[in-house]
Amino acid sequence: MQSKTKNSLTALAVAITLALGSSATLAASPMHATPPAHATSPHSANASDEMKQLQHADELAQKGREATSYIVAADKLLSDQHADEARQYLEKAEALLQTLESEIHTGKDNPDGLLSIYSQLGIKQEIEVTEPVKEQLQSIYPDAIRGKHERVVEQLKTVGIELQYSFVDMPVAATLGKVESALKSLAAKDSKQAAQALTDAQQGLIQDSILINAADETPAG
Repeated sequence: MQSKTKNSLTALAVAITLALGSSATLAASPMHATPPAHATSPHSANASDEMKQLQHADELAQKGREATSYIVAADKLLSDQHADEARQYLEKAEALLQTLESEIHTGKDNPDGLLSIYSQLGIKQEIEVTEPVKEQLQSIYPDAIRGKHERVVEQLKTVGIELQYSFVDMPVAATLGKVESALKSLAAKDSKQAAQALTDAQQGLIQDSILINAADETPAG
C-alpha cells in the first residue's frame, strides 16, 4: 500500500473491516438514526436524504473491502499453486469492481477516482471520552465515510484530545485494471505475471495514519 507515514496496516490485507475501535471510531454508524417516516418538514427530508447518501457510501465501501479480500485470497491461492481457485475469486472481485467503477467517477473533487474503504479513529484507553466529545466525533462521520480526509483531520484538531485517524482508499479503475490483467495472465497460464498484477493491486491502495493533537513530550529548555 502507498503510505505517507510509512505505517504498516498489514492486518488490513487479511481482513479489512470497519469494526469499532477500543474507545471510539468514525466507522460507527451515526448516533442519530434515520428520521421517522412521517416526518415531512424540509429539514427532516434533507436529513433523510443525507442518511440515504451515507448508507449508499457505506455499501460501496463494503463492496470495496469485499473485492480487496478476494484479491488477497487469490494472491494466497496463487502462491499455493491453486490457479483455478484463484481465478474464481478474481472473477468475483472483477464483478464487484465493475459495479464500483460505474459508481465512482473521476472529477474535480475526486480526480483519481478513489473510494474510501476503511476509516477508523484510535483513542488511548486512558483518555476519557466525554459525551460532548462523542457527539463531536459523530458529527465528523459523514466526511469520514465520504473520504474527505483533509476535512476530517481539520475537524479532529478542534476536539482537543490525542487521536489517531487511519484510512485506506482504493483507486477503483486502477484496481480493476490489475485484476483484469491477472485474469488474462491466468488464462495464458502465466501465474507469475498474475501474481505480480495482484501485488500491484494491493500496493496501489492508498493508506495513511495521522496522529492528531499529540502532546509535545520534548523537555523544555
